[in-house]
Amino acid sequence: WLQGELLQRGLARVEGRADERVGLAAMLAIEATARQARHGLWALRAFAVRRADELSRRDTDAFQIVEGRATQAAKAGGAVYVNFGPDWHHAFTLRIAGSALKLCREAGLDPLTLAGAALRVRGFIEGGRRPLMEITFPEQIERLTPPR
Repeated sequence: WLQGELLQRGLARVEGRADERVGLAAMLAIEATARQARHGLWALRAFAVRRADELSRRDTDAFQIVEGRATQAAKAGGAVYVNFGPDWHHAFTLRIAGSALKLCREAGLDPLTLAGAALRVRGFIEGGRRPLMEITFPEQIERLTPPR
């Protein structure tokens, strides 16, 4: 399995897409093992997991893996926004809308319950007034702490 071998050696990161989710759980597990062992790219600072409260401009407009504690989750305009700081105008934020909300709920993940949870998320971070990651499928969100 080529993808698995690349992940195991730390030569790739799992990205995924909403319409191509087969095998994602297995690939994420292989990636996690390589990351913990600091194989390949995981030994490089450029590919390090980012902290939500320390994101900078250089982290935006790029695919990143980010960890942090969600401070609030709220529904607004048909989407759920999960913020990682007290000032939602500037803090790192996840946006989960439309079909992604449906996929999350079908997978047993209610984004409105994420406030207070430590999370690892992956995806493209858009720049702008605040760093924003659009969540399009549930495997982009990994809960690091159990639900309250």
